[in-house]
Amino acid sequence: MKHAQLHEVFSSIQGEGPWVGQRQIFVRFAGCDIRCQYCDTTLDEVQILDGQPYPQSCSIQIAIGSEQRERLPNPILSQTLTMSCTRLIIPGPSRPVLSLTGGEPLLQTTFLMEWLPTVRNHFTIYLETNGIHHGDMEIIRDLVDIISIDFKLPSSTGLRPFWDDHTKFMQSARGKTLYIKVVVTRNTKVEDILTTCTLIRQFDRSALLVIQPASGPLAPDSAMLLNYQQTALKSIENVRIIPQTHKILNIP
Repeated sequence: MKHAQLHEVFSSIQGEGPWVGQRQIFVRFAGCDIRCQYCDTTLDEVQILDGQPYPQSCSIQIAIGSEQRERLPNPILSQTLTMSCTRLIIPGPSRPVLSLTGGEPLLQTTFLMEWLPTVRNHFTIYLETNGIHHGDMEIIRDLVDIISIDFKLPSSTGLRPFWDDHTKFMQSARGKTLYIKVVVTRNTKVEDILTTCTLIRQFDRSALLVIQPASGPLAPDSAMLLNYQQTALKSIENVRIIPQTHKILNIP
């Protein structure tokens, strides 16, 4: 019987990427193994970094349409998580979507291997990942439907390059519905956009690239965004600028 270390479970709209506006049930896993300088999550969501412990509890929305939440102790049993997700389904003809986000969900692949087969027939599974853990992607590849791969540009993150990891990750996800996202800041270098496009072109030049501007003091100006898109469109076919719309709408 496997357990998950979670931060929260709630229902909202997808705020990023090509499925923006779609109603989804978000399972936010606790823990991340990198810390980008533009990260907009609180420290208790990335507690695994530097060997720190996971958060002691997680926040669970109690019902669809309710703002009330309950706190449950971590780790969470798979049956408890399934029940928490099921009660957030909106009755009707649409197929519910589970968004696995974080943190980094693939740090808990052992749990996902056991849990996802039990919910696979009832939900569309949408995975949001930093695109580094290609070995884990191979393990759960057939258990997810849509993959959002977040390329970590070194000039945006302030971290080392992950180009080789991203290349291997795309290969691990080949054949799935996916898109690549890059968060850009006022520090992002055009060279990183060019490298991203080179990797995408080698993988599938028609694959969608979403350029997502960071918010706050690191936000790029509009001219920079258009330049990034223009640069990318010279080598790949589908490039869109999409901000985090849930922040604009002030919803979770």
